[in-house]
Amino acid sequence: MKAKVSIDKFVVEYKDVTFGAYFRLVIRAAISCELYKQTIYHGDGYSHELHLKKANGAYLHVFYRNIKEPEGSAYTLRLETRPEYYVQFKEVLDRLRSAASGIYYVSCDIAYDVKTSMDNVIVFPKDGRRKMRHYKGTRYFGDKHQRKTNGYCRNYNKGLELLENQSTVIDFELTRIEIVDKPERRIPLAELLHHPPEQNKHYFAAMVTDWDSLPKKRAEQTRRLRDGADIEEVTPYIRKKVKETLAHPYQIDFNELAREAWEPLLEELCGVLLGQQKPQVQERHVQMAVTNTVYDEPKEENDSKNDGCADFGKYRILRNNTGIRMRLNQQRMTGLFELRKMTSALWSRPSSRVQQKSSTFFVFPLKKSPPLIYVYCK
Repeated sequence: MKAKVSIDKFVVEYKDVTFGAYFRLVIRAAISCELYKQTIYHGDGYSHELHLKKANGAYLHVFYRNIKEPEGSAYTLRLETRPEYYVQFKEVLDRLRSAASGIYYVSCDIAYDVKTSMDNVIVFPKDGRRKMRHYKGTRYFGDKHQRKTNGYCRNYNKGLELLENQSTVIDFELTRIEIVDKPERRIPLAELLHHPPEQNKHYFAAMVTDWDSLPKKRAEQTRRLRDGADIEEVTPYIRKKVKETLAHPYQIDFNELAREAWEPLLEELCGVLLGQQKPQVQERHVQMAVTNTVYDEPKEENDSKNDGCADFGKYRILRNNTGIRMRLNQQRMTGLFELRKMTSALWSRPSSRVQQKSSTFFVFPLKKSPPLIYVYCK
């Protein structure tokens, strides 16, 4: 079952940001009239909160120094806002990027919109201990204090929400399923595109528009699950049978939908946060040399100087290079000669034969340098 996928809120963390960098951010926000509110706490959570807001309504929540972090000179800084608002705070992002040691993905709210009424959308958790509660027509899966935890879910009438909050009228029924994705470990932002969320393990969802096509008893059990029946009313066996009945063609596959939309949704956003057009996995910088040798053919068919090479993707690592080794040996011998001159000068004063003889103790060859690795581009 197809649905439109979007991201409603996106949270990232900047590691090792100093107090100086944070207070410079506060001062610049005050000068630019973007400072909406600043708060300092001494309890749980973050000790500093900064809320920025532009004239057009774009906002940015800044949280600095988690209370659980040990004392030091640099702490974690967290940003939270809607994806489309990040680009409007590009100057802030550029300053933080240069001040931090790394940027990591924390969480986001993934929304699945289906064009039908809430009566036709069935969502129930895989874990029977996660209870459903109702408030003003919205179905919540989890308690209020679990709002930012992985797997927290809301199911509500999106058309009504657009009408009440934005005065926008749509001419069709629209239901939204919004699930929080918060991995157990922080993912480097440069690698995020390779980690789409997997939310089928948390919830089963289906859309049924033709209830008459289901057996009468099964349709009644499905409605009870849709409305949040307790585990005493609907046993695990009944839940299993309902899932088998709705698996095809009614199921909403969260994993497949998120996998298809993950890169298109986040490619531009990650580029803005990382300061580049397209996010790439950060690689170790290597020193490359220019060579005229063509490596399109297998290495065993090349000339003999490439014996013992190893291929890694588009790079070839060569372990033998006579010319460079000769220069390094000359440099090592030069260093040895300078060391011999220095020690000879120190012991040039008249002294006993024992002292002169023992002076040779300070003249020793330098340690042999480890084999060098040279990387050539194919």
